[in-house]
Amino acid sequence: MRKLFRRISVFACSIFWKNSARTGNPINFIRKYWAQLLISSIAIQTIACAYGGEDPYDYSNDCDPVFDTEKFTNENYTDCEKQIVEQALIAKDLQDNMGKRDDATLEVWNEVRQRIGKIAETCDMKKLEAEGSLTSYYCSDGRVLIPK
Repeated sequence: MRKLFRRISVFACSIFWKNSARTGNPINFIRKYWAQLLISSIAIQTIACAYGGEDPYDYSNDCDPVFDTEKFTNENYTDCEKQIVEQALIAKDLQDNMGKRDDATLEVWNEVRQRIGKIAETCDMKKLEAEGSLTSYYCSDGRVLIPK
């Protein structure tokens, strides 16, 4: 239905593109104004692609927390916050020793970061935000969100 409506609107736009258009003989009209018909079709399609539709994927839940391990105080943390702190310290240690130790590889570091992301999905992290150790969220689409 949308394609049919689009084609009808393109044809109507091409008819009224120029005031001197004569619609008496359709073959002469198409032969004479084919370029206008083609250009208006391309223009309408370009506008529809540029401004129409939305990305169906919701990126809001695809963000991983970033921590400053120097600011951890370990005061009154919940269980999930303690797990996040442990994993963040492991990730920091792996990052500092990358290439120096055999177990400090990029794959292991990514696994630890994924564990932090999984825990953070269900964790409140209010105390980590309050103390300032939760610095930002890095999203898969390139956005960096700063917690308030």
